Amino acid sequence: MFVCYAHSDSEIVYPDLLELNQNGIHIWYDEGITAGSSWRAEIATAIKGAKRFLFFISEASLQSTHCLREVDFALNNDIEMIPVYLEDASLPGELELVLNRVQALFREKDTMYMEHLIGALSGSAGFTQLGPLTRKRSYRFALPVLAIGFSLLLLILWTQWDPTSTDVKIDSIPIGAPNAYDQYLEGLPLLERWDKDDNLDVAIALFREAATLDPDFALAFARLADALRIRYALTGNQEWLDEATNSVNEAVRLSPDLGPVQVALGRIHAMRGNIDLAFAALERALSIDANDAVANQVIASIYTRLGRLQDAESSFKKALALDPKSPTIHDAYANFLSGQSRFEDAVREWQTVIRIAPDHYAAMVNLGFVLSETGRFAEAITMYQRANEIRPTYMAYSNLGTAYARSKRYPDAVDAYQKALEIDDTDWLAWGNLAYIYSWINGMDLQATQTFERAIQLAEDAQQQNPRDPFIHSDLALYYAKTGQSELALQQLETAIALSPDSGEILAAAAEACEIIGQRDKAIDFAQRSLETGFTRQHFQRNPEFVDLLTDPRMQALP
Repeated sequence: MFVCYAHSDSEIVYPDLLELNQNGIHIWYDEGITAGSSWRAEIATAIKGAKRFLFFISEASLQSTHCLREVDFALNNDIEMIPVYLEDASLPGELELVLNRVQALFREKDTMYMEHLIGALSGSAGFTQLGPLTRKRSYRFALPVLAIGFSLLLLILWTQWDPTSTDVKIDSIPIGAPNAYDQYLEGLPLLERWDKDDNLDVAIALFREAATLDPDFALAFARLADALRIRYALTGNQEWLDEATNSVNEAVRLSPDLGPVQVALGRIHAMRGNIDLAFAALERALSIDANDAVANQVIASIYTRLGRLQDAESSFKKALALDPKSPTIHDAYANFLSGQSRFEDAVREWQTVIRIAPDHYAAMVNLGFVLSETGRFAEAITMYQRANEIRPTYMAYSNLGTAYARSKRYPDAVDAYQKALEIDDTDWLAWGNLAYIYSWINGMDLQATQTFERAIQLAEDAQQQNPRDPFIHSDLALYYAKTGQSELALQQLETAIALSPDSGEILAAAAEACEIIGQRDKAIDFAQRSLETGFTRQHFQRNPEFVDLLTDPRMQALP
């Protein structure tokens, strides 16, 4: 059975494929293509050799160039068509003419949907006509207008597809012992909800097993890289990032023309601070599939880091339009809105995440951050506490420490940061923040100095791994300034600003460092530039390091 579906519908389709597999239905779908083989030749061979063509219909699949090509080729080769409606969708005229004469299934409306589907695919008796397909509105069968470059690429790929092979062996999923595809499919939903229970660890194990069972399975290596990248982001352990890098490099070696492979590559480049390489990988992913929701989400984040905010917002909105129920995309968009100080919009998005997934502790942590940024410290503290009740994490405790610090509850802040470091003592940020708290408490100068030294050591190690990350440089500049190392502070500032000259956060850090080392004129200049980027005065007012600077008439005169 050849399976045709839009990738944005994969969360709905994959469980059905697993159930079909368990009922003895041998299936073929595009993510089962062996890496390194000819994509077009395998699709042509698979369609011509299939007994039936299972078409999952949705608005997304009806707008997918790949789906429409596959359907057209199947119809031209007289392959029996089994349409399955995932949602109410309007068929283009030519398809309506053909498929209205074919038995169809409605996944969300048929209480015996799976039984009927298995019966249709196996040719069992008793599968009855379900009636004509309904039509809401008329569309032309022409493909949507795409960018010229992508259209030419599709034309070239299609004209090179030589569907001539008649000696067909359909790729089927055997029944019995788990295989690479079983492990891979089982890991996908766990990766989407990596924040829940031990989902991330289980997903990593499943993708590792899939890659071991099939060393040519590029997508298994790509998803493994994604999962390992998340583990690195949560722990700061460099070994996770190194393994993620090795895994994505293997995925690229096996099959560089798969969109998810390029997305995974772009994410690893971004994690390492190589923004230009990340952008190139994601552009390639979108040239492969312009309607890949995840690729649109990730490139939106890259646009943000490049300061291309209008492009970022457009890409986030497209990603949400393609997959409106994805908590990951809503979370990423909320992060973007938060970064633009659009806090109420960010609150709305994170509330949406929590509505979709009420136990999403990461969204609670993020929502707590925005509440803290808007001065709603009590609510923020409550949100962090709720998150820690679900799962105690470094990030929740670290952010809780920040909320306590902004409330001037310094002993509580110290306790929260120490709990964060009990979970993960490898992140320079928690050490640096704890050192700041010590520096604001009378009689704790020695603890502050020792803690800053630890933060500096860890940040310098991180800098060796990610020399192009401007935030590491700006953090080091602050730590050097707080420990009286003015020359080193200025050197780090110069590098940070060269890497990210338009970042309000970087410029504010430069103002802080210059104020600490006694260079008031430079501090005023950097503060002004930071405010011009949209960085709010409120950020300066909350920071005890700016108490004296804010009294300067030149600072008061700034808008």
